[in-house]
Amino acid sequence: MLNKIKSHFSGWKPEHKAMAAHFPSNEEIKSQLVADHCKEHVVVAFYTTDPIYTNEARRMLASAQRLELKTDITPVKGAGEWVRNASMKAAFLSKQRTFHRGPMLYVDVDAVFHRNPWPQLTQLKADIAVYYEKSGRLLAGTIFIADTAEAQNLLDEWAKRCNASPDIWDQVILEEILAEDALKTNPIYQIAILPVSFCWIFDKSDSSNTSEVFIEHLQASRESCNKKVFFRPMKSRLKRRRDRTLEIENILFSMSD
Repeated sequence: MLNKIKSHFSGWKPEHKAMAAHFPSNEEIKSQLVADHCKEHVVVAFYTTDPIYTNEARRMLASAQRLELKTDITPVKGAGEWVRNASMKAAFLSKQRTFHRGPMLYVDVDAVFHRNPWPQLTQLKADIAVYYEKSGRLLAGTIFIADTAEAQNLLDEWAKRCNASPDIWDQVILEEILAEDALKTNPIYQIAILPVSFCWIFDKSDSSNTSEVFIEHLQASRESCNKKVFFRPMKSRLKRRRDRTLEIENILFSMSD
């Protein structure tokens, strides 16, 4: 009974604790450094310049730098509401795909790298690779984008539709585009499915098990949706996020700060 009470107030139920992946120490990460032939592959991300997302970018960059991953993390002016900020992703990626050559990996800025993703990603034979939940819902927090004309066309179409419907979640629109293409007699796009280890939500208790995590998402939207109400305890989902980010930052910045 006492353990149940502690679990309730801590925000961490046993099923959440079971999903918490080991975040490698600075010493452990040395074996994961990027091979020379992958050093020009780029990780791209963007963030709005408010205090929450500026700190997300700092954390993500630190996790990428210790793996020697090449990054292009861009500050942008916010569009207002969270969904509208997210809808800028497609236009951002369309522009980035034009600018960068070679394989490109997009990752939401509220994520951290556990391992070097390129040995697995460079084996993919696809224009785009995305992750789908068990329910079939596409999550656009991690996207591999090949350097192909088809990938560029897909991003352009995605940006066009997001611009026309800025209040619809960007990943919903991308899911629709890919589903429509898959129904064609001759689909345009080659699509690969990323494993959950590339889009790991740190406390999602219904995620499939994995022996290793490459990219962990820390759900900064929980901060954006947090409304301060006096005398009301912090929501469990938010408390778990803050516990987890603190744990990771203590490892990431233990030697650098």
